[in-house]
Amino acid sequence: MPMELITTLNGIWFLLAGIFLVGYSLTDGFDLGSGILHIFTKDEEIRLTNMNAIAPVWDGNEVWLIAGGGMLFAAFPIVYAVSFSAFYLAMFLVLWALILRAVAFEYRNKKDSPTWKKWWDIAYWIGNIVPAFLFGVAVGNAVIGIPIDEKGVFYGNLFTLLKPIPILMGFVSVFMFLIHGVAYLLIKTEGKAFEFAKKAAIIGFVGYVVSVAVADFFIIALKSELFNNFFDYPLFWIAPILMIIGVFLYFKWLVVDEKYDKVIYASSITITGTVLTIALASYPVFIRSTIDEKYNLTIWNSSSSDLTLTIMLVSTLIFLPIVIGYTTYVYKVFKGKVSAKGGYGH
Repeated sequence: MPMELITTLNGIWFLLAGIFLVGYSLTDGFDLGSGILHIFTKDEEIRLTNMNAIAPVWDGNEVWLIAGGGMLFAAFPIVYAVSFSAFYLAMFLVLWALILRAVAFEYRNKKDSPTWKKWWDIAYWIGNIVPAFLFGVAVGNAVIGIPIDEKGVFYGNLFTLLKPIPILMGFVSVFMFLIHGVAYLLIKTEGKAFEFAKKAAIIGFVGYVVSVAVADFFIIALKSELFNNFFDYPLFWIAPILMIIGVFLYFKWLVVDEKYDKVIYASSITITGTVLTIALASYPVFIRSTIDEKYNLTIWNSSSSDLTLTIMLVSTLIFLPIVIGYTTYVYKVFKGKVSAKGGYGH
């Protein structure tokens, strides 16, 4: 492992950025995955049960998204500025999708009308699928590169971002969140909702494996240099090995052993390995330039001053454990099975 990852402020903050990204994927990932399922069943009991399963925690999970954005703004302001400029329309779509999801959650059950619920169900699904898909598209574009010049000016539009590899990574992201979402539902539900989650877990697992294999095939064919870091720094192999272990355990506990309460540990390992694999493949670059490599935004040319990074590091060491402790407490309070009766929106 390159020493600068753990011996310099820039390297430490690169690792922290990865932790925030993993934290968001693990928490908001399962409620997005649960929401993606929503439109694939017409059973009202299953839909209500799945919504009640995430009701106490879904909005709190977005703390990681806000915290990550704040971290990027303070630690790597140039990356923040360029990404919010280049991905402006994509982020605008994500923002509206998240608002739509929240409104659908609040209003779906306010009126006992099939038409009313039908439209809010579609809105709720859009509010989950769009952020899940664009999360992968955005990460994919940052890794393979976008047309930015030496001043970070982006030469393109929303369609510039819709290239094959980022789109494939969008599908990886959707299936990654889906397998995590159904793993959560396997813990929280029973009866019809539980049986539905089991079937969805198998479909999601196949989708994740296939999408990762196809994305890797195209990356090897078109951007094989992204694998160089794993040969230059052998310890980086820890991340893809974690991903493979997670996939193996997911299949074993779901299909072979039928230990459904453990599947979420496997999906968590898979997500952690997937996110870290992408981050370490890109190291030390945050956003790659397709115009010229010297315009790449790295941990060295896009960070704040050492003083700012030091102050933020102290603050993070104080507040990050509080956030983790609060999150753990919330999940402990709301542990146990849920049903379609009672709960949020009733």
